[in-house]
Amino acid sequence: MSPRPRLTILTASWDRAHLLGRLHASLMRQPVAHGQVEWLVVDDGSTDETHAELARLSAQPGTIPMRYVRQPHGGKHRALNTGFAAAHGDWIAVIDSDDWCRDNALPAVLALLDQIAQEDVFAAILPLIVPKAARQYCFRQPDRALTYTERANTEPAFDCTLIFRRDTDGLRFPEFPKEDFLAEAALLFQLGRDRRVWLSNHVLVEAEYQPDGLSAHILRKRMASPVGACHGYQVTLACRLRPALRLRTLANYGRFWWHAQLRRSRPPAPASLPQGLALLPGALFYLIDVAFSAARR
Repeated sequence: MSPRPRLTILTASWDRAHLLGRLHASLMRQPVAHGQVEWLVVDDGSTDETHAELARLSAQPGTIPMRYVRQPHGGKHRALNTGFAAAHGDWIAVIDSDDWCRDNALPAVLALLDQIAQEDVFAAILPLIVPKAARQYCFRQPDRALTYTERANTEPAFDCTLIFRRDTDGLRFPEFPKEDFLAEAALLFQLGRDRRVWLSNHVLVEAEYQPDGLSAHILRKRMASPVGACHGYQVTLACRLRPALRLRTLANYGRFWWHAQLRRSRPPAPASLPQGLALLPGALFYLIDVAFSAARR
């Protein structure tokens, strides 16, 4: 029996056949021993040439074995759930199909994971570099363990590379009928209300945001999946947040509660008086969203 890989690179992909080769090439250049790392791709019901491209890439030899599975389109969070269940590695690094691994970065990350293996953490979080961006971010105080709530309260918010410990209890996104988007923060705050993550300024991944990607259409995706959005904000509000973050989260809960109502969905009811009061400004933000969306059509 082959030994368990130390790390699974997990990629949820939808209609990204033209980008998968770049990620594959960056993985094959990594100086790691055969079997230490695997690449698992979950094809989320692609309608382009993804299936043929995955078959072509998986047939190529390399030190990082590749597997892929296909499922009906359900959104990135559902594809990640499939990947969490199918991964073989001790750790699972989520790398999108429009990302690539920085040259020679994997050995240092594997060493980091060995270093923190005995730490009581459910994930390691690394900065994500966007070469075309005007500003790059990193942690102010890296190389420490703290709850994800503390990370949100004390560190700047920016896109990150998430590396989850595979055997973490509760490592699964909730799924809501007829909705295909749920922000990763919903899972991070659920797991990290009292549990810890490790912050590191190691860089594993560089990214190129796509014009039709999730980041470019995040508001539209939340508007179309408002029950999940409300759930995520309620999970966040169950944590001890700094005042400014709590107010912003309350406003967003009220905002997407109205989006759900007008879509005749059933959003989670207010769980506290502040959440109920947030429905008042939320109605205004909802109307602004509707007007903004109409103006862009």
